Amino acid sequence: MTSARYIRLASQSAFLALILLTGWEFHKFAQAALAGGSLPQRPPAVEGFLPISSLMSLRLLLQTGELHPFHPAGLFILLGALAMSFALPKSFCGWVCPFGFLSEAIWSLRRRLKVRLYPPPWLDYPLASLKYLLLVFFAWAIMSMDLASLRSFLDGDYNLIADAKMYFFFSQLSPLASGVIAALLALSLAIPYFWCRYLCPYGALLAPVSLAGPLRVRRDPAACTGCGACSRACPHAIPVARLAAVRSEKCVSCARCVEACPTPGALGFRLSGNDPVLRPALLPLAGPLLLLAAAWLAMAAGLWRSPVPNADHARVLRSHGSLGHPGRP
Repeated sequence: MTSARYIRLASQSAFLALILLTGWEFHKFAQAALAGGSLPQRPPAVEGFLPISSLMSLRLLLQTGELHPFHPAGLFILLGALAMSFALPKSFCGWVCPFGFLSEAIWSLRRRLKVRLYPPPWLDYPLASLKYLLLVFFAWAIMSMDLASLRSFLDGDYNLIADAKMYFFFSQLSPLASGVIAALLALSLAIPYFWCRYLCPYGALLAPVSLAGPLRVRRDPAACTGCGACSRACPHAIPVARLAAVRSEKCVSCARCVEACPTPGALGFRLSGNDPVLRPALLPLAGPLLLLAAAWLAMAAGLWRSPVPNADHARVLRSHGSLGHPGRP
């Protein structure tokens, strides 16, 4: 395994461990709240699993300058993910996201099993549009709300315990939900990165931001020998060997193509075609550091943790079963 892959694996593993720890801490908080006992500290990082609430908070912030108090950590995680994806294309997906990590593990299993199935282009492109349709739907739903409706949703009890709603969904999986998850895992084995490729609205949100950034993998045609090693190494089947610059919403800046290239300087991360190659082993790590910097700045400014008392979270959490989505009749 090359140095860049070691560093990326370390980043993915560290964030996965942090997510698991956050989940465990929130589990203890939720169970203590249900039992009516002494409450442990609620972990703010759990709000990273609330992208819709974070997008609504972002709209409120941009429109009024107001930081909503319910899930501020979720908003800063979203801003960090956007920043790191602009700095390095979709590096959040390739260096942080646990679903991307799982999808890559399944892709590696595919390689060991010598599964060569890829969807044909006539099917791939329509399926890839699904996540953008989901994103457009969510964006339309948020942007079509007037300011009073937006505030009403953000201030409501449902939004206050949206993290608990997510927790109970996964801790009390229905047979239907279990079947859907099993189907997604099976489809990911048959078609690489199925969830990321076709259904993840978070990835769809990061894609245009990533495409707008100046830094990306670029190929020097004069130095390239045309061996095709870069294309074969790409887990997303991007034809890197035929491109001057990789401008694909599938690219997650994993650097596998760069490290597979046998010719020094022929392929690498560059700001433009004439710039020197930046080190693939260290440069992509700047993406996760941007995310951590966003969290650190929020903590330093006293904005990371919600000012809503834990007791209020617990009180509403105990009535989670009776709280339906505000948009439902």
